[in-house]
Amino acid sequence: PERYAPPAFAGLEADDEFSSCGSKCTGYTTPAVLQSRYGYPTVNSEDVASGNRMAVAEFQFQYYDDPDLEAFSEACGLENTVEVDSTVGGNKPTKCSIGIQACVESLLDIEYIKAVAGAIPLEVYYSGTFSLYDWAVQVNDDSDPAQVQSVSYGNDEIQQTSDEYMFTTNTEFMKAGARGVTVFFASGDQGVWGRSGTTGNIFHPDFPAASPYVTAVGGTDFSTKSTIGEETSWDASGGGFSNTFEIPSYQSEAVATYKSTAELPDAKYYNDTGRGYPDVSALGGQVNPYCIAFGGKGSKFSGVAGTSAAAPVVAGIFAILNNVRLSNGDAALGFVNPWIYQNADAFNDVTTGTNNAGGRQAGFDAAEGWDPATGVGTPNYSSMEKAL
Repeated sequence: PERYAPPAFAGLEADDEFSSCGSKCTGYTTPAVLQSRYGYPTVNSEDVASGNRMAVAEFQFQYYDDPDLEAFSEACGLENTVEVDSTVGGNKPTKCSIGIQACVESLLDIEYIKAVAGAIPLEVYYSGTFSLYDWAVQVNDDSDPAQVQSVSYGNDEIQQTSDEYMFTTNTEFMKAGARGVTVFFASGDQGVWGRSGTTGNIFHPDFPAASPYVTAVGGTDFSTKSTIGEETSWDASGGGFSNTFEIPSYQSEAVATYKSTAELPDAKYYNDTGRGYPDVSALGGQVNPYCIAFGGKGSKFSGVAGTSAAAPVVAGIFAILNNVRLSNGDAALGFVNPWIYQNADAFNDVTTGTNNAGGRQAGFDAAEGWDPATGVGTPNYSSMEKAL
């Protein structure tokens, strides 16, 4: 789901944080931009609670390499060098020097979950084949899985092999939540239309983002380019209502409020009884794409946009919240969706924009409170910590 974006133009008026990773990333979203907007603290090694960990999942030849992680850390002046503490499934770092797509997804995930969460240890799950069911089983077979899992992969519900596959995988997500694991998924990069586009002239919800037992993360842009402040929905951010899963009780009131107050697309496009997603959002659009280092030895720098960027950012912030809880002797958050909807006012509400994928026929508007473009909004760390 990663999306390449054109270079941001140097010389335009911009807040200083947009130049914090050097001239090659001028105008891009950087760790300094994220920390300024979302207000999370820096977690150093002495701050890490015993046992606190986080993980990302990568598939289909998305490896990572240390030279790129080191180049990113140095360019952005990070207090804690981005590094992977353990890998399950192997890694082939030399592959990161082959072709423009090589390792970009994995490097984006790793660079930004660590840039946000600092010294909290990171694990990488890797598989050469793409099966979210197999991945979820692997997490649950682990006697001590990382408490936060971030995954930037998905497809349309209609593209899955069967409803049985989705329900069986969903059961694995339920198990993970019950064990104290919080699972984040990117909501997709094709707006309401999904990878299937306008096929059938209906919206195409994403799996597993539309699963009621994962936390789906949408994407936003700054309302004013290169100015840290209010956000608007990214027009290509995945969101809508599931054709497979019913509205869960934890969001029923929020969904009903949206439907009774917003101007909705024609009912022919979506399932009125389906689970609404995303749950939350973070920066991920193309107005200020993310600065990443990639390409192996002699790293290149470029901009990448997508909910693939938003998901590890939100996951990193929740890893910090887990750190607070574990340091206080409390349990990890685990299945966090009920808490999110009970504390929606702890997030930055996003009330403008439409996820119609660049002006295609229709989409859902952002609005006050929860909406199927941006969820309950973007992280406001101080308010979230206070709510915990």
